Amino acid sequence: MFQHGTLDFRLPVSFPAADREICVSRNSSLHDESPLVVCIWLIGWRVDTMSRDLSRLLSPRSVVVVGASSRPGSVAGEILRNILRCGYHGIVYPVNPKHDTVEGLPCYASVDDLPRKVDLAILAINKDLVLEVVKQCGDMGIINLVIITSGFKESGKQGIEREKELAKLVEHYSFNVVGPNCMGIINSLPEVSLNASFSSWFPTDGEIAFVSQSGSVGETILEFFEGMNLGVSLFVNLGNRVGLSENDLLAHFADDERIQLIFLYLESFADPEGFRELVGRIGRTKPIVVLKAGRTEAGQAAVASHTGSLATADKIVDSFLAQSGAIRVASIKETLTVLGAVRWNAVPNGNRTVILTNAGGAGIITADACERMRVDVAPLPRKIRNELASFLPPEAGLVNPIDMIATADSSDYERTLRIALPVVDSAIVIFRPPLVSREAPEVVALSILRVVKENPGKPVFVCTLSRSPNIAGFRELLHNNRIPVYTMPETAADALASLCRVGELRRTHELPQKAPDIEIDYKRARRVIDGVRAKERSSLTFAEGAEVLSAYGIAVCPFAYIEYMEEALAFAHESRFPLVAKVDAPALFHRFEQGAVITEIANREQLRHAIERLSDLIARENLRDGKILLQPSLSGRELIFGLNRDLSFGPVLMFGIGGTLVEALKDVSFGVAPLSSSDAERMIRSIHAFPLLEAFRGQPPIDLLPLISTLHRLGRLGLDFPMIGEIDLNPFIAGERTAAVDILIRLEK
Repeated sequence: MFQHGTLDFRLPVSFPAADREICVSRNSSLHDESPLVVCIWLIGWRVDTMSRDLSRLLSPRSVVVVGASSRPGSVAGEILRNILRCGYHGIVYPVNPKHDTVEGLPCYASVDDLPRKVDLAILAINKDLVLEVVKQCGDMGIINLVIITSGFKESGKQGIEREKELAKLVEHYSFNVVGPNCMGIINSLPEVSLNASFSSWFPTDGEIAFVSQSGSVGETILEFFEGMNLGVSLFVNLGNRVGLSENDLLAHFADDERIQLIFLYLESFADPEGFRELVGRIGRTKPIVVLKAGRTEAGQAAVASHTGSLATADKIVDSFLAQSGAIRVASIKETLTVLGAVRWNAVPNGNRTVILTNAGGAGIITADACERMRVDVAPLPRKIRNELASFLPPEAGLVNPIDMIATADSSDYERTLRIALPVVDSAIVIFRPPLVSREAPEVVALSILRVVKENPGKPVFVCTLSRSPNIAGFRELLHNNRIPVYTMPETAADALASLCRVGELRRTHELPQKAPDIEIDYKRARRVIDGVRAKERSSLTFAEGAEVLSAYGIAVCPFAYIEYMEEALAFAHESRFPLVAKVDAPALFHRFEQGAVITEIANREQLRHAIERLSDLIARENLRDGKILLQPSLSGRELIFGLNRDLSFGPVLMFGIGGTLVEALKDVSFGVAPLSSSDAERMIRSIHAFPLLEAFRGQPPIDLLPLISTLHRLGRLGLDFPMIGEIDLNPFIAGERTAAVDILIRLEK
């Protein structure tokens, strides 16, 4: 049954090698279209197969290496040697018609000659041989392939054609393919121990799954992981993604209980809509950290709207990942810090922290770092300060940070942490080993551990300001009890900030986030847009834009077109002064900058002058479709709402403080449609000028619900009408009367 709202139904579709249930979904409306139109709409929609079984790809019982050779420098030979060197527990078959044995193993002339069916085939052969060998694998029933070979779409026109042929084979045989043009896969679980790659790094088994779109970046990060003692159970280099994408692997990791943390290095998204759904579901229990490099495939931003000029690819990616529930990192260094913190699996319930230190300067540095990363270092309640004063020396600082001074011993650390930790969400404890001490550092570590065990769910980070061998036991004791220890205070603050982000994302995504159902009149809006397109115009007039917005329940300021002074006076009598007069013409953008807007018209004489001035402008600029528009002057905060269409993510929404300085101030936020209620509220609250929407200099606070509703409705409008390229509502007045005052809607071909 088709109805307004989200289409979500299932169709049984038969594939050549397997029957799979297909889920067709899209956050859009069909609006009582005919079955034929519905079928046409489905063309090009995202069709998601149910979660693939990748168990024999990632944990194979047998592997064939096609192209294996004992020759030094051979990629296939190096992969075979890695498989043998790392202690793979399954059966290995080399394939190469030029050899009888390779690395002491019997070598077969082709895949057809193998004595048995295998779970996984690794192809590292000449690019001109790949398609034929892939066919042989399909005919042999080998459906899991890792294609190392390059020379596909990354290599030019011939490579693009070769990859298209490969894609046809992948679909025909229902292969699970990693690559081509990839480094391979690694499974370091002790019962598998498979290094089916040419990486020189075989990571220690751990709770992390790592997916990289780049082989070189992947190997670099694996090397750093080893130095940070970060264990990686599964590593997959995606390569060109002709078969499996990051989404397929995310779906597999969701069901793997040994994977507790997922890290992705991506340069683009194979399917943003599917990614968002998967991360939103998986990230509630398994943190997903994303290092996103490169730019989205964004078209040239049109200069007609503020949204088009302000919406950069990176800002959109930031918003998209935040809405999805992923933790975005900006560098390899930040990646290591965040993963190192998240793996401890102690997520705070809020962002309030207390800092304990025996070195005052370090406490100040830590507090500054926390404030920069929006971790709250709030003063402690008077009751807590009084308790601390009862045993700490008079020279101690008791506010926050708590400076226990250099003479602090294990008892001071234990008592202070026990008193302060219950009233906050986390703690950073700085212990700089004193030059003279009656206690071993391990005694201080034990005092910290006792308090941590009394306060489960409240992470404590320790900073030493030293890498002296004298505190090796101190570090080891805390590490063994899952207490992270850092040398520099800024790193500890970074780590805490990352955990606060995990906690915030979990609280935001505790329940599936859906855009609320809203009443709309799709047919009314469609008639207007079809009429504009029939006239071969790309921009809507104010009246046409108002009709479309009103059909979607977005408030518009009252208005009237006038030709004569009598009409203007009649409108003034009905709406009352002050008034705003402007030129409305489809080809006229940014009216204010071109002198086409006159505000604060307070009487009949000013109204007459305004009409004369705007009439002269219409004639001077030869605006054949130009009309004079009158509106009442609304009072309130000036905001901007916008919509721009990104080729990767679809409708992107913008919110901020509006007016003529919006592009200079750039105080705006973004979100990808559809928005949940929390997404929309996050957008509104995240701008720097949000305090201006609260009670301010005698003005009452702005009700956020109409603003949230406007974002929802704009997003729905963008999803329902893919021909809408841009919308700018600037200014949008929020006050006693909340409404769009200026409207720009531009259509794409």
